[in-house]
Amino acid sequence: MTRVAVLSCSRSFADPMKRLKGFTLIELLVVIAIIGILAAILFPVFARAKAAANDAVTISNLKQMGEAFSLYLNDNDDRMPGVTDGSMGTGLEGGWVYYDVFGNGGPGHFDVARGAVYSYVANKAVYMSPNDQTSKQSGLSFAYNGCLIVTPYIPDGINAGAALTTLSNPAGTMLLGEEGTYNNLLPWEQNQGGTNDGFFNPQMDAFSEWHSGGTAILYTDCHAKISHVRDKVVATTSGDPTKPCW
Repeated sequence: MTRVAVLSCSRSFADPMKRLKGFTLIELLVVIAIIGILAAILFPVFARAKAAANDAVTISNLKQMGEAFSLYLNDNDDRMPGVTDGSMGTGLEGGWVYYDVFGNGGPGHFDVARGAVYSYVANKAVYMSPNDQTSKQSGLSFAYNGCLIVTPYIPDGINAGAALTTLSNPAGTMLLGEEGTYNNLLPWEQNQGGTNDGFFNPQMDAFSEWHSGGTAILYTDCHAKISHVRDKVVATTSGDPTKPCW
């Protein structure tokens, strides 16, 4: 007898009751709420990390500027470079930076490569603070301390730099600082731009507040740090507005 093998194929159907069910509305809301909580926790952490990174870049840039000034001083008998000031300083060569637009109520426009110290640093990026939202257009975030000039002060023009040997406290004397300019029609914190002429006049100018209310300062001994605008350290290094330092 010949046996015939019959292949029996059974067809199985999944039980409809055992099918996977989708998320319910409540479950979706719970997931969204958890994501929202995590975002609320993590976003400030990321923001602080970014702020800390920007602070570090700013300090690094200022220290590189300090090295450039040191090299310049070594080649120029310890005398600071000149500095242009105000609208009459527009287009004048010989300052530590050059500008072709004076910022009247806002940041100016600078060609730092035409400045006296550029050959010692040869990097335009170090002239800018990453927190200065106007620096990509202006080219400069820092201003030169107006107390470091030869008296008498010549307004709206170019002033010669003082000799480093005349400073009694190099570690406490500002060389460069982040100057803030703004439009009087808007709140300071909403419209704070960079320096208008690269010259910090302690009688008229104000520091930026880009670092959680603080400003970055380079001192003439080449150390740099972030100080709060209202700290006495900043007040003394920038000069007392009631007691002109020139």
